[in-house]
Amino acid sequence: MTKAPVLLLLALSASPQDAARPTPTPTPAAGAEKPARPDDKTLVASFEVVQGDGRDRLSVYRDGTLALAKTYAGVRTIRKEVLSEEEVDFVRRVASEALALDVSEYRVDVLGRGERRWFRIEVGRPDALPRDFAFDELARIPLALGRARSALEDLLGRFEENAASSDELWDASSLRLGDILTNRFDGKRYRIVRDDAFVRSLEMIDEERGLQRLVVLREDVPRLFRPPAGVGERPR
Repeated sequence: MTKAPVLLLLALSASPQDAARPTPTPTPAAGAEKPARPDDKTLVASFEVVQGDGRDRLSVYRDGTLALAKTYAGVRTIRKEVLSEEEVDFVRRVASEALALDVSEYRVDVLGRGERRWFRIEVGRPDALPRDFAFDELARIPLALGRARSALEDLLGRFEENAASSDELWDASSLRLGDILTNRFDGKRYRIVRDDAFVRSLEMIDEERGLQRLVVLREDVPRLFRPPAGVGERPR
């Protein structure tokens, strides 16, 4: 018997079920890159801090976007980072524990000096609008809400990683009125307009529009700003 009839006989012996069976899809190798997550801007959780004219809002979205919006005197700046799927899932699980709470606001009604800070945590829900929880800095809050606050506050450190390293820090002791400093994060220029020797702080105003004012402790200035020209040549 020739080879051709043998091949034909084998082909005819295959059952119809075998012919209709789909070819298995190969499994990706270990360590292969996962497909990109969809651009899903559904809110997972947010953490907002309000004091006086300042407002900071940190938001986590399902696609891994981590956004920090800082507003002061009507001027708003936004910075973004990217979280892994595991980090987003951790925030979702921790924040969702607060949804079991019956009370949504915690405050201490006592008079005190200065403006009190207010915090607001917003937790996203899959089939409903997000739910928010508000509390001031003196209030005692439940453990579930405290865990959510800690998880979100830890993410604020992502935006401090770009600050100066120890070898980039400089001596700010010789700064004086009129010096112009450049912010390490957004590149904005600020002029020193007041030096408070009692609390060792500097008051600055942005050079571009004169709308945003900052009060920064002198020892924190090198971590947040680049040195002005010639600052190292001045006597202390």
